[in-house]
Amino acid sequence: MKFLSTAPIALALALLAAPTAPLFAQEQPSFAEMSAATQTITQAYFDAYIARDWDRLEPLLADAGTFRDVTADPVFGGAGAEGKAAMMTLFREGYAGITRMSLRPLRTFHSGQHSVFEGELDWTLRLDDGREVASVMPFITILRVEDGLVVSHRDFADYAPFIAALRASREATE
Repeated sequence: MKFLSTAPIALALALLAAPTAPLFAQEQPSFAEMSAATQTITQAYFDAYIARDWDRLEPLLADAGTFRDVTADPVFGGAGAEGKAAMMTLFREGYAGITRMSLRPLRTFHSGQHSVFEGELDWTLRLDDGREVASVMPFITILRVEDGLVVSHRDFADYAPFIAALRASREATE
């Protein structure tokens, strides 16, 4: 009888010591598989971003996606958006003055849920007065993917070449 009274305790201890995993748990993708899936999504998104093809970019963006370029704050007074609708408005309206944009890639890598695109951005911005300012500047985009969609888009740029081109453009018209 003593065996019956200690058996439930022994069984409970054995269950507590066993690895805990849901009975029907799906195997998580490997790092390589996750990185490859991220590359597929972010490369399509980034290509659409550089091409300013907002209709192609939009379905790759999560509803709760966020965009931020803290390096643009002192130049343009801030560049950020929370949520897919706000991001698409920013891209469609805020980027409307960009008449040309291409990237000469220097380095790209995809690591787990993140992708990093680094290069030289060659772009032209049409100002409100009609002048166009062209510049080439160092540029980095970092994207994060969750559930097959881009949830975070961060840009970092050295705007010094743009500021120099803007000043030269102003001096040429004075």
